[in-house]
Amino acid sequence: MKLLKTSVPLWLVLLIIACISVGSLLSICALKNNNTDIASSKNDSNCGIIRYNSSRHGAFTRPLLMADSPSESVDLLDLKSNLIEAINSSSASGGVSSASVYFRDLNSGRWISINGSEQYSMASIMKLVTMMYHLHVDEVKPGWLNQNILVERSLTGDNIQTQEGPALVLGKEYTVKELITYMIKYSNNNATAHLNSFIEFNDYKLFFSDIGLPLPDPKASDYTLTSDQCSRFLRLLYNSSVLTNKNSEFALTLLTESLYRGGLLRNIAEKDVKVAHKFGERFYPDANQMHETAIFYNNENPYLITVLTNGKDTAQEAALIGKIGAIAFDYSKNKLN
Repeated sequence: MKLLKTSVPLWLVLLIIACISVGSLLSICALKNNNTDIASSKNDSNCGIIRYNSSRHGAFTRPLLMADSPSESVDLLDLKSNLIEAINSSSASGGVSSASVYFRDLNSGRWISINGSEQYSMASIMKLVTMMYHLHVDEVKPGWLNQNILVERSLTGDNIQTQEGPALVLGKEYTVKELITYMIKYSNNNATAHLNSFIEFNDYKLFFSDIGLPLPDPKASDYTLTSDQCSRFLRLLYNSSVLTNKNSEFALTLLTESLYRGGLLRNIAEKDVKVAHKFGERFYPDANQMHETAIFYNNENPYLITVLTNGKDTAQEAALIGKIGAIAFDYSKNKLN
C-alpha cells in the first residue's frame, strides 16, 4: 500500500511553526490573566498588564475592575511636552509650586503622567467614594437612597469651602439621594459630613484595597494620593465595575451637573461637551491645593484627566488647571483616534 506524499515548501513549514509559537505565547498570557489573585493587583512580567480584581465575588466569578499597561504611551509624548511647558510657565510666576497630571485615552487605554510620584490631599475628591459607597448600599439594601436624614446642625466645623449653590436648611430632613446631589452638584461639605456619619468603614475600605490604594485612616484629617491613583475613582464609574450600570450612570450624570467651572472647563469654548468632573481644594497655613479630576465625553474620543496642584495662589492654580484642560481638549479633538 502506497502512502500519499505531498511536497511542502520550506517557507510554508517555517510560517506554520511561527504561527504555532505565537499562539502558544498568547495562550500562556491568557492563562496567566485568568489566574490572577482576587482583591489584588498583579503585574505579569511576560504580558505586562496590571490587573485589579474585586474582592466582592461569587463562587465562579472574579470581577475585573480595571487593567493597566505599565508604561506610558509614546504616542502621547507630544501632549506631555505641551503640558510640561504649561506647568513650567506657571511655576515660574511663583504662585504654583508643583503640579501633577494624569491623562488617559479611554478608548485605547494609552496614558501619560507628569510628576506621577507626587502626592496631594484628596480633599473634596473623596466625595466620589462617599457617593459610590451609598449607591452600593442601595444595591444591597434597596430603598436606602430614599431614607430620610435629619440635618440638625452643621458638621463641617471651620472648614473653608468654595461652595457653589444653596446650603442645607438646618432642621430639615433630606433623603440620602438628595444629600448626594448636594454633595456632588454643589460640593456641599455639610451634606458630605452627614452621609459620612452613616458609613461602615470595613465596607468602605474595599473601594481602596481593591484598586491598590492605601487605606484611609478614619481618624486622620487628610488623605493623599498621586494623580494616577486619584483617577481610579472615575475609572471605576466609567467601567461600571463596582456599581450596577444604572447607578454608575446616575453617578456620572450627576457629576456632569456640577456647577464648578473654574478649573478644567474655564478655557473651553464648547459649552455643549459633556464632562463628569469633581474638584477639590485644601487650605494649609503655608500653602493651598486645588485639584480636579474629569472625564470628557468628546465625540468619539472620551478621555480622563486629573490635575493636582500646590502653591500659594489659588487663582494661579485654577488658571493652570484651566490651561491644562484646554490643551488636553484641543489635543483630543485633533489627534486622538
